[in-house]
Amino acid sequence: MAKSNNQKAKILYLERMLQETGEHKTLSMQDILAGLGEHGINAERKSIYDDVEVLRSIGMDIRYTRERPGGYYLYGQSTDQVKPSEERKEIQSDSQAVKKNEAEAPTLSGYRQLLACSARNIKKEIRLLCAGAVQDEVRGFFCEDAEYKMKESGDFTVTAELPENAKFYGWLTGMDGSVRILKPKKSALAYRDYLKSLAKEYKGL
Repeated sequence: MAKSNNQKAKILYLERMLQETGEHKTLSMQDILAGLGEHGINAERKSIYDDVEVLRSIGMDIRYTRERPGGYYLYGQSTDQVKPSEERKEIQSDSQAVKKNEAEAPTLSGYRQLLACSARNIKKEIRLLCAGAVQDEVRGFFCEDAEYKMKESGDFTVTAELPENAKFYGWLTGMDGSVRILKPKKSALAYRDYLKSLAKEYKGL
């Protein structure tokens, strides 16, 4: 596909859009594509994923949420309108506290939070098969800490070091079948056994 004008400015426009987001104001992929279109930029979803990873690599804490309205947002960013000076000072103080807590926290992504909670568990390289419909969410969870490979069908695989414990299984279950363990087979069987053990708890209700 031929590149449109302003392609070099695409990542700058994306950064500007994200600067206007927050935990209560997100950007869906469609919002991003439409916003870029207003500047005469025709972008593909894959190029947006790549740009998001570049922005993350330079320190922007870009996250993704499933909660409606789902989408990308800049963590710790306030989307409130400008307030009186005293209130701005209070907001600035709170923002500094958030940044301090973030600096002390061991993670920036859901994946790293999972690893932090599973520090004592043995981790194994696991390959996941993911439906194309959840690509935004999966990339938002793993960020740059996984290997992605796209398939012609639109689905994709993710390879990452993961613990085989209830926290990982909980995330996997929460993906509603859109993500499943592809390899190793033993890991897939272990997850199946975990689900069976949960089902037994509710047997006879």
